[in-house]
Amino acid sequence: MTPKFNLKRTSIGLAALVGASLNVTAHGQNEDPIADEIIVTAKGEQTLANTLSTAHVFTADDIERAQVKSIPALLQRIGGISARDSGGRGSQTTVFVRGVSASQTIVLIDGVRVGSATLGAAALNAYPVEAIERIEVLKGPFSGIYGADAVGGVIQLFTKKGVANEAVVSATVGSDSLREANLALGLGDGRYSLHISAQTEETDGIDRTSIVTNGNGDRDGYEETSFSLGGQLSFGDATVAKLNILSTDSTVEFDDLFGTDIGNLTDTQTLSTALSVTHQFNDSLSWSTTFGSNEDESKTTSAFPSEFTTNRDSFGTEITKKFSDSTILTTGVDYYEEDIESSTNFPVTNRDNKAVYAQLQTSVNALNVVASLRKDDNSAYGNETNGSLAVGFEINEGLRASASYGTAFVAPSFNFLYFPFFGNPDILPEESDNVELSLIGEQANTYWRVSAYQTDVENLFSFDPNTFLAANIGEAELKGIEVEIQTMAFDWQFGIQADLLDAEDKISGEKLDDRAERSLSVNANRDFGNLSLSMDLRAESGRFDRGGTPLAGYGLFDISAVYAVSDSLTVLANIDNVFDKDYTVNLATGTDRFNTEGRQANITLRYSF
Repeated sequence: MTPKFNLKRTSIGLAALVGASLNVTAHGQNEDPIADEIIVTAKGEQTLANTLSTAHVFTADDIERAQVKSIPALLQRIGGISARDSGGRGSQTTVFVRGVSASQTIVLIDGVRVGSATLGAAALNAYPVEAIERIEVLKGPFSGIYGADAVGGVIQLFTKKGVANEAVVSATVGSDSLREANLALGLGDGRYSLHISAQTEETDGIDRTSIVTNGNGDRDGYEETSFSLGGQLSFGDATVAKLNILSTDSTVEFDDLFGTDIGNLTDTQTLSTALSVTHQFNDSLSWSTTFGSNEDESKTTSAFPSEFTTNRDSFGTEITKKFSDSTILTTGVDYYEEDIESSTNFPVTNRDNKAVYAQLQTSVNALNVVASLRKDDNSAYGNETNGSLAVGFEINEGLRASASYGTAFVAPSFNFLYFPFFGNPDILPEESDNVELSLIGEQANTYWRVSAYQTDVENLFSFDPNTFLAANIGEAELKGIEVEIQTMAFDWQFGIQADLLDAEDKISGEKLDDRAERSLSVNANRDFGNLSLSMDLRAESGRFDRGGTPLAGYGLFDISAVYAVSDSLTVLANIDNVFDKDYTVNLATGTDRFNTEGRQANITLRYSF
């Protein structure tokens, strides 16, 4: 589909791609080619300039400029996304997309679904940001394409591909005795490419909770190692095969909330593998197939040790047919099988899912339409059919409106289905309806977007006190407004995002815990020759925890810099929480909290050859 106007490239975390946006020149600059990049997650060769979904992209430059230590920290720079950790680096972290929880958002790595089948969610904090080259985020219901768990949207991580015939080494030191080292090697020519990288990190960390009794008043450290491999081989001009592997191993120390700290540890190991083959038959017909595998293992050493492992194998194939420049049809078949191993005796340890889906994109004059439909057949909970419809209309040059409606569902995890003395094999999937309205515009060198949405979720997984089993007894309503403004002034690029969220339990009328009702993000960055400077302000208020306990609002200011000493040597430095703000995002008990990190400073030397 040909967009009516183009998209302007945004600053860190602000590549909001709702509808056909703009790449209008600022101060006479040329159009940015990023507008023509394919948004892989949106399917059907949609680009930044013409996708009707509310989408965001972090490029490699964005990730470098941000200099965050975790993927959740990066994601919460996007409007409508917030994170709640459990006491500093490496702790269990939940990412909320428009108020929906981690189990209601799909996470993919190079096209492969990842995460724990027992918990029903992916631990985004377990994947090193240093191994990631690109992140795409789609907000809204995407069960019409991706099936289960796409109520909030889809987060896709793309591992690094590297630069051909280049080696890169880097070392980082920072607060709390942070030590980090990275090594990457790229090889290739016009026919093939190969990228191998390894990363290690260690920090003494902070004391994760305010509990200081029974040995809990000590620092709780974190260690992480990762290895990634990315390869590509071309067979002629039409066929390309790609292999991507990401392996991680992390160990985090934690406090005992109700007892003695005996050296509590959780070790998490993940392995994601994606083998894909694409073939371009002609200018209008293409085919792609992906074989995937994901392993997620978690071992906890404490007074109550446990071990949970998920093995998921997947296969997907799809055909994209372009009938004209304005009409594209994508059809596909999807299959995955999940097996679990555990120190807990689950009565059922495997299930499989088969699905077919289709997406149609078309445009007529100023009207653009994207419709999707998918049917899933799961061996554990039966059939689910979901879809979505999005319509965009160009009001005039530089102003566009879009509206969408979609349904989605969340698959019950193995814990909800089969955990001894709790699981209920008759529990049904959660189901949702979502409506979104957006207005997108551009005047001079300013891009803006206003979006209003409502998500209603039924059959929420919960605990039935009458049967002492898992049950579908909850309902939630999440309503919000997102405002984004991006502009250039005095050679600085500014991004402003403001979010209002009303997340309510429809049965009790109470506010849902862990979601901030009001949040604000302001980003400014500028290049001074070899020096790139970025400043970020994040503030929130109206967060509740532990059944409605209000938490105080806060604001954080970060600053980072990237300086190219030469073509080979680069220095990166950042200070997070510059004013050493003491704040709380998560309560550990009714009287104690999970601590948050104070001022953090890091410096990195990177050399390429």
